[in-house]
Amino acid sequence: MLDNYQIPAIALIAALMLAFAYLHLRFRSVRTLLWLLALGCAEIQSIQVWLVSHYVELAALAAPLNLAGESARMLSTALFLGSLSPRTFRFRGFEVLYVIPYTIPVLIYSGLYYGVSQHPAGYLFFVYCALALWAATAGFFWGLQKGPIPVWLNLVIVSCASLACIPQFLHGNVYWPLLLAESSNMLVTALLVIYVFKRFSPGVVLSTAGFLAWAIPPLFLAQPATSPGVVAIILIRVFVLGKVLVAMGLILLVLEDEVDKNQTAQRRERRVRLELEAYARQALTARSLEEFDRDSSQLCAMIAQHSRFTRVAMLVRGASGSYSLVGYSGMDGAMAGALDHVAQRLPESCFLPGESLLAPDSASVDLDLNPWLSPGDDLERLRLTRVGAVAMFGPDNTVEGVLLLAGLRIPQENLRSDDLLPLEILAGRLQAARAQAMMLGKLIESERFAGVGQLATNVAQQLNNPLTVILGYAALLEESLPPGQDHRGAEAVVAEARRMKGILERLSGFSRFTTDRFISFSVADLITDIEQLHRTDFLRHSIEFRLSSEPDLPEIFGNSHQIRQALMHAMRFAIESALRLGPTEHKAVRVEASSHDGRVQILIGHSGHGFPNPERAFDSLSSGFSESTGIGLGLCAAIVREHRGTITAVNYEPTGAAVILDLPIS
Repeated sequence: MLDNYQIPAIALIAALMLAFAYLHLRFRSVRTLLWLLALGCAEIQSIQVWLVSHYVELAALAAPLNLAGESARMLSTALFLGSLSPRTFRFRGFEVLYVIPYTIPVLIYSGLYYGVSQHPAGYLFFVYCALALWAATAGFFWGLQKGPIPVWLNLVIVSCASLACIPQFLHGNVYWPLLLAESSNMLVTALLVIYVFKRFSPGVVLSTAGFLAWAIPPLFLAQPATSPGVVAIILIRVFVLGKVLVAMGLILLVLEDEVDKNQTAQRRERRVRLELEAYARQALTARSLEEFDRDSSQLCAMIAQHSRFTRVAMLVRGASGSYSLVGYSGMDGAMAGALDHVAQRLPESCFLPGESLLAPDSASVDLDLNPWLSPGDDLERLRLTRVGAVAMFGPDNTVEGVLLLAGLRIPQENLRSDDLLPLEILAGRLQAARAQAMMLGKLIESERFAGVGQLATNVAQQLNNPLTVILGYAALLEESLPPGQDHRGAEAVVAEARRMKGILERLSGFSRFTTDRFISFSVADLITDIEQLHRTDFLRHSIEFRLSSEPDLPEIFGNSHQIRQALMHAMRFAIESALRLGPTEHKAVRVEASSHDGRVQILIGHSGHGFPNPERAFDSLSSGFSESTGIGLGLCAAIVREHRGTITAVNYEPTGAAVILDLPIS
């Protein structure tokens, strides 16, 4: 039936395709390319229908033209369907789109119908049936994949379309299933537009209406000979109008998506700017690492308030090399405690950027905690087994601390590198502030030790002369008094005076260190000598002793006699701490020696009670121990600092403590 209504529709679709091609060149996405190709196939089919219906001289070419037009129409519907539901399956190591095994039998079916026989019989009829079964099976497995449309709705559409084809095959009608496949494709595409874009906009309305108008008329045009002429013309015009509406709606969808992307980018840029400003206003100053770490919970609360994460925790590296939690926000105490226990087992390598990044082009790590969980850990029960990690790198690229992130505020929005950039900048500032606090603490501590050394020298000088007089007269009394109570009192005075003189000599040692005779010597030999020297004490007091030394421990450069004295002071402190335990408590002393990054670390620990105040453990005037132990640790710290090393006191849970000496190698 002649109908010139198609001419303006063909021209309008061609004009819209030019606009669509411009949009694709501007924004370049796979979806817009597939839409452009699908519109092109639909345009080819419209031109073919108009040519065949208007030019009698083309009757000889009707079969190949119909074959090309119908194939283009089926390919167009498949491209629309695949662009909105790009589900795949693996076949021999390759990812294959479900639309491919679904479209191939439909195209072969169309080619057989228009190119071979429209009334098949015998084996050819079974070929038609096999192709229909192939397409239905592919559509069924495609519908089982989780996508925008609920699985049950997919299966209902596929099942209804498949069951509707069975009576037609039984009556020998092989044309109806072809039209039904086209209408089903367009119906599912209309549903995909609604479920994928999830908004009420002109683009969604026009596209949905266009696909529905494209889907309905073929069902009524299956038997055009029995349809009234006016109804057939109306259905054809609805069919053509549907294509125009689809072209207009898709153009609007592309423009709406770009507007949404621009608005989202503006919101993200504004949020990132405000987050950077909030972090920049935060004053990161502290007089010591302890003061800095005490304020870390406030820093975590600030991050949780301004970033995209609602749970934030901060880990720092301790003197023993393990990480511990110093601050958190958005977590309860149970979750923070469980995270702290797991953090102590985390190696430094897990925080280094690798394949598992939190966002593309970022330095933050998507950290899976499951490999380090042990029986009894509560993180799995608390559903905190995957966190983001922003490392705080030291000057030698060692991970000195970590910001752990969890609880994405808007899970629907994927993380981008610019979402993490403020946190990565803040992590760099935090590490710089911690390093500055460490240097300031060392400076204050050095000044304090210098003052203590000067005070010790003055005290020793002022008390030495009176003590010499007391010691001399006490010795005379001891010699002149006969045996008895007075003689024992004189002996006690002499013993205590001599002990005081020894204390004054150790006090004066604070300011008498010298760098003369600095040589390279073996730390392992010193540790072995000290262990042999105190072996009798370990046996006599039933103290368990454990020695662990790294093979081929490098030598250090310094005064071996002074380092020996420092180790002996630390060992004496460990033994005295173990002896303070009750008779039923386990007494143990351990020594560990290892090397790392050009330095030697010596740990001397015990199972006794910890330091009352680890920060002031080496302050001889307020150590909380006896004067001999306090002065001994102070001398130990002074010797280590004289050798350009560091010394740290740590407490262990539930009991135990250690002194860690860190010395540079030769």
